[in-house]
Amino acid sequence: MSTIYGIKKDTKLKLTGDLLEKEINGKNYSILYDGTIYNIDNIKAVIGKENYETDAEVLLDLFVSFGEKMLAYLNGDFAFAIYDGNTIFIARDKLGVKPMYYSQNGKSFVFASSIKDILNSKVIEPIMSKEEFLEMIALGPAHTPSKTYFKNIFELEAGNYLVFDNNCLKKVNYWDLKEKKLEDSEKEIITNIKELVTDSTKIRMKEDISSTLSGGLDSTIVTKLASDFKPGIKTYSINYEGNDEDFKASSYQQSKDSDYVKVASGSLDVSHTNLDVTQKELFDSLRISMDVRSMPGMADIDSSMYVFCKKLSQCGERTTLSGECSDEIFAGYPWFYREHLKNANGFPWALSENLRQNLIKKGLVENEDVNNYILTSKQNTLKRVEHISSSPFENEFKEINYLTIKYFMNTLIERTERTARLSNLDVRMPFSDYRIFEYVYTITGKDKLGLNVSSTPTEKCLLRFAFKDDIPISISQRKKSPFPKTYSRKYLEFVEEELRKIIDNPASRIHEILNIDYIRHIMDTHGEELTENLFGQLMTYPQTLAYIIQIEYWLEDYNIKVEI
Repeated sequence: MSTIYGIKKDTKLKLTGDLLEKEINGKNYSILYDGTIYNIDNIKAVIGKENYETDAEVLLDLFVSFGEKMLAYLNGDFAFAIYDGNTIFIARDKLGVKPMYYSQNGKSFVFASSIKDILNSKVIEPIMSKEEFLEMIALGPAHTPSKTYFKNIFELEAGNYLVFDNNCLKKVNYWDLKEKKLEDSEKEIITNIKELVTDSTKIRMKEDISSTLSGGLDSTIVTKLASDFKPGIKTYSINYEGNDEDFKASSYQQSKDSDYVKVASGSLDVSHTNLDVTQKELFDSLRISMDVRSMPGMADIDSSMYVFCKKLSQCGERTTLSGECSDEIFAGYPWFYREHLKNANGFPWALSENLRQNLIKKGLVENEDVNNYILTSKQNTLKRVEHISSSPFENEFKEINYLTIKYFMNTLIERTERTARLSNLDVRMPFSDYRIFEYVYTITGKDKLGLNVSSTPTEKCLLRFAFKDDIPISISQRKKSPFPKTYSRKYLEFVEEELRKIIDNPASRIHEILNIDYIRHIMDTHGEELTENLFGQLMTYPQTLAYIIQIEYWLEDYNIKVEI
């Protein structure tokens, strides 16, 4: 995994990372590049040259030939920076799989693939002002596109590029989801979806690749396709210590993943391994998983992914496939059709305004600040959504779809890419192919939910139908199941014990910003009085406590200066 960063002060540029320098047409160029371009052979054909040693060299020639228009040719997960002696050109892939951050302070401009490298440049201080505090408390662990929890440190948004020249910074959105009327029949839609997903998986394959398998629809489809291209492919699933015994079915998680992993692995041409994770490993990784984001994240949802990726790496895997990014485009979540979620003022996966307000130290901000921040973030993002339908249902659906991709999916991609990076693992997500998103985004909400043939909505209806003959029927008809998380009482005990140590220590940093009495109260009742989940079903009482723990780790480890 590459780390790329650079600093410009006056006219001097320091570049560090996987650097390629090359003279082209008498002019010197430098490129820093991280990622994978899946259509690299097509790009070589466009350039008219085949003999390249690295993909970075191909990108550099493409830039020299086409300038910023080069981005239209790329299908991949990438972040790169090109310097020609005067101008810096920085770009990020269309769906934002690979990270890129930047900051400007006077004549100094710094960019990096991690926030930590931005801070290590010493160009910017680790400060959290009121705006960043509200990002973390009102929206966290999600964040507004382009923003972080650090003052003056910004994320280059997916599908955007930057040009820095003569101390002037210009940001351009070169790709986004666009609405258009789709004339395809249902049969054509099904055929196109299957072809797109199949090709997207194929171009991400290589000899030593493996696949993750949770027993859900998405990972089973990806694994099925991968096993067609590579019979006997190695597959891996995560298994939490004691989870089968502690599991309790709910409307969101109706069945255990382990049962369906057996069905999927038994029906496909794969060599399967369950990777066991202890509750102590999960808890001990909370600090590391915070650090890979450089911000508080999804608690044990993050740390479980970190441990899983580390174990995959220990098994000798360097590249693996994942079924992520399907739910966000194919309508796999309940907020796509449940009225009380769709019509909520806030973000439907985080209807926890009261909980979030109660967590804030009394008098730190105004009571209405949390709600106002949530609504402003949501409304500003919705300004980008195009509407061409006369149907209120379709327009509302399109808005939910767009928000889910820009906020919820981005949070999940960050978790996977950052934790995998630390283990030198490349996780490839076939569903994140921009061609799939461009096409499926234009399909109506009624088609996606099967409401043209039934009055009962079906999550990911079109995807289920496209692959119904390729995977076991029990999986093709299985209700959406959230990312596997722990249900263990032992993990909760670890979290409660750690947080009590933190709140009982008057020197703990969270005393500066959080309501310790409220936190103590919800812990005394072991979460029984909580009526809201911090972040939907992914983050209930245990994960809420773990998120607070990560806030403390973050304030302490990054020496955050609070300016609220």
